[in-house]
Amino acid sequence: MKKETKLSLLVMLIIFSLLFSSTVLAQEEERFGGTLNAAFQMSVAHLDSDNSTDSLITAMMNHVYEGLFEFDENLNLTPHLAESYQIKENGLVYEVKLRENVKMHNGQTMNADDVVASFRRWLELNNGGGLIAPYFEKVEKIDQYNIRFKFEEVYAPFLNILASPVSNQKFVVRAEEVVEEFGNDVIDRHVGTGPYKYEEWVPDQKLVLTRFEDYTPSPREGSFFAGERIPYLDEIVFNFIPDAQVRVSGVQTGQFHFAEEVPRDQYQIFEMDQNIENVIIYPDRMSMLIFNNAEAPFNNKYARQAIVYALDFEELGYAMIGDSEFWRLESALHEEGNPWHVPDAGEGIYGVYDPEKAKELLDRAGYDGEPLVILSGQDNQMERQGAIAIQDQLEKIGIEVELQLFDRPTVVERRARKEGWHMHLSPFIKIVPDPQIHQGWTGTNKWISNWDSEESREMDQIFAEMLKEVDQEKRYEIMERMQAKLWDTVPYFNILDYSRLHIKRTELKNFQSGWQPFFWNTYLE
Repeated sequence: MKKETKLSLLVMLIIFSLLFSSTVLAQEEERFGGTLNAAFQMSVAHLDSDNSTDSLITAMMNHVYEGLFEFDENLNLTPHLAESYQIKENGLVYEVKLRENVKMHNGQTMNADDVVASFRRWLELNNGGGLIAPYFEKVEKIDQYNIRFKFEEVYAPFLNILASPVSNQKFVVRAEEVVEEFGNDVIDRHVGTGPYKYEEWVPDQKLVLTRFEDYTPSPREGSFFAGERIPYLDEIVFNFIPDAQVRVSGVQTGQFHFAEEVPRDQYQIFEMDQNIENVIIYPDRMSMLIFNNAEAPFNNKYARQAIVYALDFEELGYAMIGDSEFWRLESALHEEGNPWHVPDAGEGIYGVYDPEKAKELLDRAGYDGEPLVILSGQDNQMERQGAIAIQDQLEKIGIEVELQLFDRPTVVERRARKEGWHMHLSPFIKIVPDPQIHQGWTGTNKWISNWDSEESREMDQIFAEMLKEVDQEKRYEIMERMQAKLWDTVPYFNILDYSRLHIKRTELKNFQSGWQPFFWNTYLE
């Protein structure tokens, strides 16, 4: 090939590359701009996630605040405001190196002082901090971009708790000046590092966030809460709309680009609307049946096992939720794809509908035929319809059942008692950051199960081992033992997993469905 020809080809290649790059940059630039209007079903009392268990606060303020660590779409822990970390002294010391030159909304650069101040507040106020506090010694600033966390005893779930998506657990970095100004009081001046800034909050009406022009994104690839976050939108408005049909009509007319928790029975209607896309959330929720282990017959594990065999889970799925698009049978506490998923959990008992075996186990437990009281909520479809369906199935095999349906506050008050109820149906969030979280409702006298026996103390020991084991593979083996013990003793069990339905306008692009909605990396076409 002649020299001139080679030169011409090289020039053409350079021109093509420049044209391609210009096109890509132009397309990227076109994504910026616009106001996204989202419709949420409930308002919040304030916006301080350390001072509330309201998951909506966390979901909205995730745009304003960020964590040292975040979870990706597969629930893998990923450094975020942290650049890297080391675990030393057999799990007693964590040294974290911060990313440098990360801008905060006050124009200052985030440093160790902001992190230390935020952590001390979190440790004192937040439920996640409360889990860690009994084992923790101190946090130290090594220099402007390095921090040391020291423990008195090993606490293996530490980093997972820091990144927890569960309400009132996640640790976020706030400006030191704001922490000093408000102390433990509810913060109403918000300065974080996130892609959007706090602009305006009108109680019971809306929260307005605006793009942070000096945002410093993570260099890692974006994956749900982890990695790069791009603030394409000029503004995000979270509108608080209690009426589900108003949320629906708002999306249908274009008033809203997104609406959370819309009626599942309208799924097919939305499917036929070319301007709307359905968003089915999974993993999302569990329908948990909890036993009162303090009273007969459920102070005996054979009676608890009997109820598992007595129920037709598939029939319950249609009764509780309806369309099978929104529920699936799942015996494990962690869904498939989760690092903690145990695929053979409940094998031989979960989903095995055997009324005759149920009767045999009730006889073995010494059940005297007294009416069994189901306590459940009347305001939530899953709780109400599920309790009615469980009553129907148990009565079909000759078990007398008394159904008690109340509003949420009454249910919460009554289930706290050790008498007056036998079973309680309750929704649980499926996404949890670490198996140790289950210790909060599993073991001796945990949560509402009133479980106090030799078996509950064996479960306590399993969690004690998991608490101190920092090796991932060994912790998983302990998790397998925990699931096996859970299905042998059955202080509670998951009937099935189910999903909420959100909807969005088709012009809202690159939206990823998740356990909490987020709008970085999304744009309006």
